[in-house]
Amino acid sequence: MQREISKYCEKVVAILKAYGLELNEHKIELIARYLLALIEAPMNLSGIDDFEEAVHKHVADVLLPIEGVEGDLLDVGTGGGVLGVILSIVFPTRAVLVDSSKKKTAWLSRTVEALGLRNVEVMCVRVESLADRYRESFDYVTARAVATLRILLELCVPFCKVEGSLLFYKGPNWLEEVEQAKRAMELLKVRLEQNVDYELLSGEKRTLLKFKKLAPTEPIYPRSTKKILKRPL
Repeated sequence: MQREISKYCEKVVAILKAYGLELNEHKIELIARYLLALIEAPMNLSGIDDFEEAVHKHVADVLLPIEGVEGDLLDVGTGGGVLGVILSIVFPTRAVLVDSSKKKTAWLSRTVEALGLRNVEVMCVRVESLADRYRESFDYVTARAVATLRILLELCVPFCKVEGSLLFYKGPNWLEEVEQAKRAMELLKVRLEQNVDYELLSGEKRTLLKFKKLAPTEPIYPRSTKKILKRPL
């Protein structure tokens, strides 16, 4: 089994090296084991069944635009946990991974335990129901492939500390989403600090949007998902 893992670790090292990314052996092994579990998951969590493609789209994609993450992190709509798990393996974080799907979170909980990631907690819940417990509790709030920006902001901003960061991974249409989200940004008191444009070796263009929270969020936010979807800010 260890020989088998070593083969996959070598693939992770080679692909990340092509992006100029280097990690220690322990982190590489955890990533390889996680990706194998993700690919073999019974409910097709990531839509990718090729290991090398998974390294590009689930590891390089997450790490390329990130300089560093340290502190408490909330990953919203985590699904199979790609964003939260990779960041928690690589950086010194304490992460809460939230999704409303029982099947996904049950699988993710088992996988996190099997990997020995004691800095990760998985919760099956709609994130807005956590507002009383976790309001303005996190240094970072992250999301990837969850919702359009103006919806995402209302779901995520209330949980971010003032002066904290919101990190959203987006595709080539991010400018249009930012334009549509200007009212939400104003109401929720956040500012787009930086957009980090990058490209995968496949040629796929990606952007990481980095928002900064400027002031406390009004207690009326977040509204219920039903209201957010019906009347986005």
